Amino acid sequence: MIKPKISKRNQRGVIVLLCLLTCIIIAPRFYRWVFPKEAIRVDVKELELAVANIEQKQRSSKQQKSSRKSKYSVPSSKFNPNEYLVSDWMALGLSEKQANVILKFTTRGIYSNEQLKQIFVIDDTFFELIKDSTYYPTKTAFVKDDYKSKEKAEVVMVDINTASVEELVKLPGIGEFYAKKIIEYREKLGGYHTAEQLLELWKFDQEKLDKLNGKISIKSTDVVKLNVNTATAEEFAKHPYISWNVANSIVKMRAKFEKYTDLNQLLQSELISKELLAKLRPYLFL
Repeated sequence: MIKPKISKRNQRGVIVLLCLLTCIIIAPRFYRWVFPKEAIRVDVKELELAVANIEQKQRSSKQQKSSRKSKYSVPSSKFNPNEYLVSDWMALGLSEKQANVILKFTTRGIYSNEQLKQIFVIDDTFFELIKDSTYYPTKTAFVKDDYKSKEKAEVVMVDINTASVEELVKLPGIGEFYAKKIIEYREKLGGYHTAEQLLELWKFDQEKLDKLNGKISIKSTDVVKLNVNTATAEEFAKHPYISWNVANSIVKMRAKFEKYTDLNQLLQSELISKELLAKLRPYLFL
């Protein structure tokens, strides 16, 4: 029988293949022998510290959620819910949409906390915060006689140039905060000459002013005026409408004229516009 003849080239190929297979089989064992695996060690203290950090993060997360829930504020003073505006309810933490819903009920009039609590946008948390700060008007009784079927209660006007804090807080939408601000600004101005000047107070808007329509009065005789021919720059600069530069300008021009004979002469100052002079007229005299 004739034996197959294997070429030297094929013999070398077989030998190389066997060597490669041997390396593949031996290599992992050799690697484990050279680089033995280290035993996994657990540090108990590090593990406890990691657990503590996780628990702390969970507590912080709960506190943040809790703080988000307690978004409501306690009213700064007693208030009549029927007189609160949208901005007042929003200041206590309600959304504009919720505040508008409440106004739909209060415009018809509510007279107890029970009625207030029944408004669906007021949840228990919010109600508990405000319930001790509310007060309500009594329902107006109508007087009947032989000549009249109905008689309305007399409206008492409040003069904002002489009113005290106690008198001002009785006005709709005016709490203790705005009552004090009205008096502070009145003293700086020297008195109000128009009701629109209340809009110059911080966050006092047209909606609040409209609530006061027919309930406030102003005596122009109560306004304190500055004599443009004798007042000093320091006295002028104390007025909210007059900056130091404007005050200095008035005094310097007075020296030029020797004496003002007409308030329109103030317009010769580059710092005094017609609009500013119009605002200042009620507080100046010759």
